[in-house]
Amino acid sequence: MVATIRRTIHPAVPSHPLEPTHPLEPTQPPTLSPLCRGRHLHRRRSPPRQRRGPCQNSGRAVPSDGVETHRRLIELAAANQRILTERTALTVLSPAAWQRHQAAGLWMQIAPGYFHHSATLLTFEMQVRACSGWVGIRGALYGSTALRWLGIDVPEPHHPEFLVPRDRRAIPNWVTVHTTVKWDNGDIIRHRGVRTTTATRAVIDYAAQGVSAGDLEHAIDEAIRLRRTALVRLKRRLAGLSGKGRHGCALLRELLLDSGGESHLERRFLRLLREQGLPRPECQVVFKRDGETVARVDFVFPNERFIVEVSGRIGHTSDRDRQRDARRRNHLQSLGNEVIEFTTADVIDDPGYVLATLRASLHVRP
Repeated sequence: MVATIRRTIHPAVPSHPLEPTHPLEPTQPPTLSPLCRGRHLHRRRSPPRQRRGPCQNSGRAVPSDGVETHRRLIELAAANQRILTERTALTVLSPAAWQRHQAAGLWMQIAPGYFHHSATLLTFEMQVRACSGWVGIRGALYGSTALRWLGIDVPEPHHPEFLVPRDRRAIPNWVTVHTTVKWDNGDIIRHRGVRTTTATRAVIDYAAQGVSAGDLEHAIDEAIRLRRTALVRLKRRLAGLSGKGRHGCALLRELLLDSGGESHLERRFLRLLREQGLPRPECQVVFKRDGETVARVDFVFPNERFIVEVSGRIGHTSDRDRQRDARRRNHLQSLGNEVIEFTTADVIDDPGYVLATLRASLHVRP
């Protein structure tokens, strides 16, 4: 069971307003030199313009530590995903000087000990890395945050969320944490340098976040397509995590009935078979010859040696494409398989034709 503690990251605000830069002296009106008797005009010179550092142009004055020191901090941040840690800053500045840089509004806090330059746009990746560095081994990315980090196409969260064991729930108010009594190290991996839950656990937690059926369905299919999880693993882990009061389990269990393909069209095909009482095929089967992959097909009815492909493509028009498709089909048929292909229009607009063809090939009575 997962409990949620809603916490939001609040960027630091300078402790005092920025002081305006000193304006230049106004230009004095021209005065005549008494020696020239009106033949020449002499202007009183204004003071030379002050040279501006890289941050003065944006209205933020560099503290007295110097522009070179500030540039060094920027270089250190650029070498670390545009994030500057306080520990790194203190290798260049004294604690008092570092405080002056923060007070001047040059460095904004992302999480305790982690900062970004005020001129740098704060991205979701920067938030994830900074907050993960602060949370450390106490937790891992949760739900939609984990899925997004793993490259699965879900809406980007407004801020990172983390899963922590129930006994570690007393985390200061900097991130959103979800606590669980079912913490398993097998659910935790490191990806791109950050601790995150696996795609299998993240999909189950994503369902608990109250997302729509369409969004959850898409996340399942994307995770399977990218080989981040598999249908059998999802079902097994769901059985271990589901229990009384866990939100989203019923919806996820229903959607898993038609999972296994890699597209919405394949899901529609599986749903059609289930609703009509036809046997479920094996999904995404690979055929090899001499150790090399020859074909990867959508569905196989192994007992019938019957292969079904569902295609949303408009079609292959080049000679090379047609040659490759023909050789692939010939190889599958040489192994004793019957190969049938249904288009998007067949599956969605004419399911009766699909069912009649399947029943004839599978020798199933309507």
